[in-house]
Amino acid sequence: MKVIDLDTETGNQLLETLMSEGWKKVKEYPPLAFDKGIDFDSFTLRKDGLELVLEWTNWLEWEIRGDDAALEALADRYGFKVRFEGETGDGS
Repeated sequence: MKVIDLDTETGNQLLETLMSEGWKKVKEYPPLAFDKGIDFDSFTLRKDGLELVLEWTNWLEWEIRGDDAALEALADRYGFKVRFEGETGDGS
């Protein structure tokens, strides 16, 4: 599976952009969870049969997983770097 890693500000902006472009939120980390937005957050979005899972932690910031086609489209559009899950980002 492919993954895009983003800093917090870029990920927040992307989430807003995707939702304004018709991606529907189908799942969200509970709004009343004591650590929502402090230690962890998560959203699952769907559009045209494609799915993206956006997860944020205060340690790793945003990570986006999902259908290869959706991730590749985001990478092309915004110049994001895509890696295969399990890669460390240092070539290993």
